[in-house]
Amino acid sequence: MKASQNLKQILIFIILVLGLSYLIFWGPVAILKLKTANLVEGKVYNLPAFIFFVIGGFVPSIVGISLTKIYDHNSGLKDLLKSAIDFKIGFQQFVIIVTYPIIIGVLQLLINRVLGGTFDYSQFLKQLPSVLPLIILGPLSEEFGWRGFLQKRVNFEFSPVLGSLVIGITWSLWHLPLFYMLGTSQHDFNMPFIPFMISVIFSSFIYTYVYIKSHGSLFSALLLHWVGTYIMQVIGSQVTRSATYNYLECLPALLIGTIFIFILYKQGTKKLK
Repeated sequence: MKASQNLKQILIFIILVLGLSYLIFWGPVAILKLKTANLVEGKVYNLPAFIFFVIGGFVPSIVGISLTKIYDHNSGLKDLLKSAIDFKIGFQQFVIIVTYPIIIGVLQLLINRVLGGTFDYSQFLKQLPSVLPLIILGPLSEEFGWRGFLQKRVNFEFSPVLGSLVIGITWSLWHLPLFYMLGTSQHDFNMPFIPFMISVIFSSFIYTYVYIKSHGSLFSALLLHWVGTYIMQVIGSQVTRSATYNYLECLPALLIGTIFIFILYKQGTKKLK
């Protein structure tokens, strides 16, 4: 693939994902202040707004699959779908996928405890029924775009570190309307966007490392997103939130992500063609 064509595809993906989310789905819901739903409690407040909210959540994967079909044709689309069920990701990658969200969660709970907060650990069992829906609302709705389409191209165009920044910035900006949308945890918990952006950007370095080391397996990203989404949902919905905690919440991701920056710089500088 020529560099100019590859860069063009990257820009088209980013423009479509942000444009559709901001102008068609999430943006209007946020501007009109329509309350969507509480997914933890299973409550839907406004059905049309909820439908737009859900469809908006699938924009990255819809765009990623559609552009793969256009640019890579049927063979590329087939490879993308096969990659989503490529379970041979390696023991090291599996350990990182499982332990990274757990370590992040433990450190966040430690921050919560130091700040005098409380936490109901039984919620990890009580919210377990949400595990199956979460494979759809998060991993499947996003990863065919972030890793399935975008990661493949930024790894071709840039170094793993710079490519991770491109994905992380786009990924976090895509979430921005949620901070103004009634009913989302970002809005209702008064979460500041900058710490969230830091968490997403620095987590991108771990995703890139796992993706490269698993030889481009989309399943590795799906599994990491799945485990991380569940743990972060439980913790995010139960910690004692304060302005201080909201800003310190990103610290674990920043620290671990920094470690992986050095690992990628040292070991992963070879672009994934």
